[in-house]
Amino acid sequence: MNSRLFLDGHKLTYHLDAVEDWLNGKDIVPIHAEISPTSACNQRCIFCYRDFDGHRAQHLSAKVFADLIKSMAEVGVKSCLLAGDGEPLLNKATPEAIVLGRQLGIDMALNSNAVFLTDGIVEKILPALTWLRLSIMSPDIETYMKIHGVKKDDFSIAIRNIEKCVKLKKKHGYDVTIGIQQVLLPENAAQVYEEANLAKKIGVDYYVLKPFSKHNENIYDANEDLSIKYREVLERAEGLTDSSFNSIIRWNTFEDKGKREYDRCYGIPFIAQIGADGGFYSCGSFFYVERFCFGNLYEESFKDILFGERRKKVIEDIINNVDVHNDCMTYCRHHQINKFLWNLKNIPEHVNFI
Repeated sequence: MNSRLFLDGHKLTYHLDAVEDWLNGKDIVPIHAEISPTSACNQRCIFCYRDFDGHRAQHLSAKVFADLIKSMAEVGVKSCLLAGDGEPLLNKATPEAIVLGRQLGIDMALNSNAVFLTDGIVEKILPALTWLRLSIMSPDIETYMKIHGVKKDDFSIAIRNIEKCVKLKKKHGYDVTIGIQQVLLPENAAQVYEEANLAKKIGVDYYVLKPFSKHNENIYDANEDLSIKYREVLERAEGLTDSSFNSIIRWNTFEDKGKREYDRCYGIPFIAQIGADGGFYSCGSFFYVERFCFGNLYEESFKDILFGERRKKVIEDIINNVDVHNDCMTYCRHHQINKFLWNLKNIPEHVNFI
């Protein structure tokens, strides 16, 4: 088992050259990019962070998508996750983008609800992916239906498709890490062990449980103390880890409860986030908000936007004017790296006493 799999923190310590350039005020290329190929989704999860805007369906065109991947490779982006605010495989250009990214030297990853992992798509993308993470919120069909907002068929289809991915990986020896992800909610907290056990039986490489993150404009909420109330269940699930399977409970993230010990968001330059409308945004929390848009890929290239003046001004606006304690989601994408960067910018006394 890959005991080095690390999903509960940040990895900036392995990119200290970029961190040093950032500290010295230099322009840096994002290490990682996250793209939303589409805002359309075949499911209506009760906790979806885009509920507040009615799930407007938009898609990156095949040309813009391909040009984006090429431009990211040109400037030196190292990794790319296709996820965002919809189901990535509803954009028919997604499989080609994964293959293109891999060909150009970018580590490619995909988040999916697994329903559209058809034979043709799996055979195409699996050899090109560094990792594949599938969202299954419950091992119980009725609970799955409730949380995902779908028909029964979706559960059985998703499970069969994940089994297919595992079988194909083993058959061809593909170097792709496959995992099942669950968000801890009141509706599924008692089922965490059963979910982790299902993941193990299917044969994926890992199961991971993470906290729910609330968007300020959404109604749905989850009790932040679920990890305490159900700790015995979570620890039992964690105990399923063995030589061929990792069961990961994100204790570090649960225990800090999204509390920000920093006052400014410094992490924006390290992660590029692209919306389904072609907008290059500060972060997924502010998708489709003009104030936080650096530019649009239908009008400019990723490279031009990256080094453009507007991006610098928007980042400065975020650093100086966004209240990270009240304006942001509970667990934002930049949370862990912000904790690290804040400490670098605000050096404590007596640092030689390590």
